Amino acid sequence: MKEEQGFILVLAVIIMTFMFLLVVPFLLKVSTEQELTKKSFDSLAALSLAEAGVERAIWEINHGDISSWSGSSSLRTKNISSFQASGGDIIGDIQISVEDSLGDNPVVEATGSVSYFGSLTVTRTVRVGLEREFYQPWDHGTFGGSSIIMDSNVVMDSYDSTLGEYGVDGNVGSEGNLGTNATGYDSISLNGSTQINGSAYCGPEGDPSTAIQTHGSSSITGGQQASSKQKRMPSVPPPEGLPSGGDYFLGGSDTDTISQSGEYSNFYLDSNATVTITGDVTFYIIGDFFMGSNSTFVIESGSSVTIYLDGSFFMDSNTNLNNSSKDPTKLLIFGTDNFIGTQTINSNAEFYGAIYAPNADITIDSNCHFYGSVSANRIEYNSNVQIHYDKALTQFEIVQAAVEELPCIVLSWQEKF
Repeated sequence: MKEEQGFILVLAVIIMTFMFLLVVPFLLKVSTEQELTKKSFDSLAALSLAEAGVERAIWEINHGDISSWSGSSSLRTKNISSFQASGGDIIGDIQISVEDSLGDNPVVEATGSVSYFGSLTVTRTVRVGLEREFYQPWDHGTFGGSSIIMDSNVVMDSYDSTLGEYGVDGNVGSEGNLGTNATGYDSISLNGSTQINGSAYCGPEGDPSTAIQTHGSSSITGGQQASSKQKRMPSVPPPEGLPSGGDYFLGGSDTDTISQSGEYSNFYLDSNATVTITGDVTFYIIGDFFMGSNSTFVIESGSSVTIYLDGSFFMDSNTNLNNSSKDPTKLLIFGTDNFIGTQTINSNAEFYGAIYAPNADITIDSNCHFYGSVSANRIEYNSNVQIHYDKALTQFEIVQAAVEELPCIVLSWQEKF
């Protein structure tokens, strides 16, 4: 009996030993798989943190204040410790660096770190190349987002104000180009004997033969084609912090000089009034900008004016705007989101400057002489208008504190190993 019990005990030990030998590898395998699973999970979490760091940097570049980060514009850095999930659990840390944050091609690098085991961590790094989009509000002599209409005997050409006045010493060119984003029939309509010394562009994928129409004896010396892409017309934010000037009114035949920037409820020049601008000034006109007949807005040589318009713009007949300096780059007029409807430059007016009003319709009445460039929603030139596009306006790729700076876009996005 004792021998049988001893045999059973020995057999049980053998069986238990055998089972233990079978179970231990399984347990080790399970443990290893758990560790691999955890490491894989932590690695994905680290990658997510790195990508979150990149997104944070791009947002700060486009909409925030990356100048508050450590370092200088050549290299900005920010560390985010103990980043938490929405439930409050700590995921890990993020280290972000931005090279050339104010340049045309910033580079963002972000590393996510997650605690793995003890003092060990799992890290993943993402490197992203960016490109700052540029916008040229005046790369055409005339650009109408929805349409352009030219009445009889309109003439359009080009010149370069950096070389002197229009027509002097042969300063006349054939780059008076016009364009639209529209593609429908007659989106660009040239009537009577209109002469375009330049090229005409309809919207992308449009048919130039139908979208651009020359009626009567009108002609275009350059080509007629569809644009390669739609031209963006971003909003214009009004300036902030300008001193209040209230309502400005200059009576008939009166004269005045302005040398400081200001925000005006309305800006009104009565008939035959003359206002002279000295220095580099900015006006924000919330209401109406009105120039009565025969009034004059003078910009002295060496001075410049930037005007933001919220309400309306009207130049009566025989008015003169910036005809002293005769440099269109010294007068820039921007229409904000509130600047809508039809805005008029009346007959026989003379204008030197550039207009960018993406939501407004601009009408330039008969016999006007316009030196510069117009970019608006819809543009109409009445009979005998002359438009002389100033090619010097192409220097304004991004107008600081005027047209909203377009965001940096992603050129490349890759993990760094």
